[in-house]
Amino acid sequence: MLQILKLGGSVITDKSKHTTAKKETIERLVKEIASAKNKKDFKLVLVNGAGSFGHTPVKEYDLKEGIMDEKTKKGFTIVHKYVENLNRIIWDALGENGLIAMPVHPTCFIIQDDWKIVKFDTDVIEGLLEHDIVPLLYGDMVIDKKQGCSIISGDDIVPYLAKKLEAKRILMGSNTDGIYDKDPNLFPDAKLIPEINNENYEDVLSGLTGSAKTDVTGGMKEKIRKLIEMTKETECLIFNAEKEGLTEKALLEEKVGTLLTIS
Repeated sequence: MLQILKLGGSVITDKSKHTTAKKETIERLVKEIASAKNKKDFKLVLVNGAGSFGHTPVKEYDLKEGIMDEKTKKGFTIVHKYVENLNRIIWDALGENGLIAMPVHPTCFIIQDDWKIVKFDTDVIEGLLEHDIVPLLYGDMVIDKKQGCSIISGDDIVPYLAKKLEAKRILMGSNTDGIYDKDPNLFPDAKLIPEINNENYEDVLSGLTGSAKTDVTGGMKEKIRKLIEMTKETECLIFNAEKEGLTEKALLEEKVGTLLTIS
């Protein structure tokens, strides 16, 4: 059984500080992953968001429009360096906890055209999985045929991989308990939606808001839209990875967060 776990950038980095990783959180998450792998036999692809290692410097170097001048050309390479550094922190933590993993750098095998994926070679990822090595992917900058470069977010990578590799489950570890009927930060009476299915997903989408001002890849509404479009028939769980123990429970198929079951 293949599971794809995405750890959100807001969970593993401090988005208010430039390129600042939450190392204690990363260590705790890795221990939960290791514990789940010891209890249950499954294959895993791990994808991490860029958080403050990506969103902040993308804005700093004005990279939303691609390569336009020397500043954006330099920024393209620097942002890749930052997000690769974050991935290295996670890789090191995995190794220290007995998990054999290998980074697979998106900038080396993904090409986009006007922010849409046109090439995504999964041969290396599949080869690693055959040997039960955890492939590590992350939000990155990639070549874009139209504008020179563009962002490939973890939220783009996850549904594409799930479809290509026929993953059984997608786990989206965020900083919220799941999907609510309205913004819980603004409305104390907001209620968690335990399941999004064929009957209610249009109503749920219409009630979701966009992104926070520091997020250059879209907020929860965009994440859900991509998941629904790309991963029908694949079980998807959105849960709070900031809460201790929930990542392990999610990997062990326990009921936490919001489940997406769209066919």
